[in-house]
Amino acid sequence: MTLEKSLKTSTEWMNLKTAAAYLNVSHKTLMTFRLMGLEIVEIGRLRRVSKTALDEFMQKHSF
Repeated sequence: MTLEKSLKTSTEWMNLKTAAAYLNVSHKTLMTFRLMGLEIVEIGRLRRVSKTALDEFMQKHSF
């Protein structure tokens, strides 16, 4: 794996606190977005969301 691909992969997936900060919203608002269709991956107790999913969700729900 190249360094560039490694860096992209490490910044593509973020925890919910980082995702909320990225969107400049509260954790509660992020959970509302989840109810609206934002895909969050859960593996055991870990929850992650991809930057791509966040960007696509915001673009789809923006006016």
